[in-house]
Amino acid sequence: MIRPRPALAALIGALALTACGVPPTGVPPTGVLDGGDPAGGLTKGLRLYFVSHSGRLEAVSRPGIRVPDAENLINIVKYLADLTDAERASGLTSLVEDAGVQEVTAGDGTVTVDIAERYWDPSSRRDRNMTGQLVCSMARARALADPTGATRTDDIRVTVRPENQPGREHVCSDFLGTQ
Repeated sequence: MIRPRPALAALIGALALTACGVPPTGVPPTGVLDGGDPAGGLTKGLRLYFVSHSGRLEAVSRPGIRVPDAENLINIVKYLADLTDAERASGLTSLVEDAGVQEVTAGDGTVTVDIAERYWDPSSRRDRNMTGQLVCSMARARALADPTGATRTDDIRVTVRPENQPGREHVCSDFLGTQ
């Protein structure tokens, strides 16, 4: 059986502790917390795509690099050939320097990359990853160059044209996911 006096003392003690001197703020509670700015995540900054040790494309943020305009997209090839020590240490590599990119041209929502690769086989893992590096990196840079910010990476169609072969049009999502 519960004795009334100790239970009453505990109840009075609990009530006293709930008003432990915290003054009211004067702002009625809304139930909504301020979470700060919305997440920016993948929508900000230049991302380059490299090949991981497992043979998959991995995006690497390069916030310090100025996004080239349409006439200077060839610079993306230079960035892809210049991995940082940290990128190399994490097992990333670039296949783009083997492709011998000759020219990059941009149109309205398109990019064309002419490569000197003579024996390009889109069914081989190596050539697929090399193409993915070019497509995703070029598309990301081109999308970021849109001053309205309305262009998504997959809105950009990238054609990789090997020497003496017809080119194929791709979007970045063709190379992401299961490979």
